Amino acid sequence: AEARIKAELVFAKTIQTSAMPTVFPERDDYEIHAFMRTAKEVGGDFYDFYMTSGDTLHFLIADVSGKGIPAAMFMMRAKAVLRSFTEQGYNVDDAFIEANNELCTGNDAGMFVTAWQGNMDLNTGEVSFANAGHNLPVIKHKDGKFEYHKQKINMVLAGIEDTHYDPNTVTLLPGDIIFLYTDGVTEATDADNNMFGEERLLDVLNSKDFTSTEEICNEMIKAIDEF
Repeated sequence: AEARIKAELVFAKTIQTSAMPTVFPERDDYEIHAFMRTAKEVGGDFYDFYMTSGDTLHFLIADVSGKGIPAAMFMMRAKAVLRSFTEQGYNVDDAFIEANNELCTGNDAGMFVTAWQGNMDLNTGEVSFANAGHNLPVIKHKDGKFEYHKQKINMVLAGIEDTHYDPNTVTLLPGDIIFLYTDGVTEATDADNNMFGEERLLDVLNSKDFTSTEEICNEMIKAIDEF
């Protein structure tokens, strides 16, 4: 029985991994990379990115409460619901409103999702975004340093029906970088139960001039593992 459960968990991990994009496009107008490593065989964190209408890039990161199988199941539902409303043409704040109501329905387990989603017009660099209880993004403008981008943080998804989500905008110019993460980074703990923390995250991002988004992810993974 134990061997069967183990095999089923490996299979579940394969399904969960395949639900997220792992092939990163090689384009001239933007570069994107992502990495996820679950605390257990499967988990509730997820990311997504996709294009609509030829010139709009949608990208998001989210974190379902809890770990393991329950979180993974709710994660699959949340990811599908968010993408569905976005692809129907909803603005990001309205997509969050509709997704929140959908996820509240039948949520007897009382799970919730923190999420950050941006919709970027590749012609102008303007990013329309909403934040549902998620960690602040970090932005580096071409000639500056990585800094936390202060913004209005709204209620988590699947928490309370008919919640309002504030629309926000930020413009990214050529050479600018936005870094998104979950609390799996900032709340990673060492042997003495100290957390990795927000300051250390900034220190890693500002430690060198990165040449690619993949290099940024790899450097962060290395720093967390060493910590």
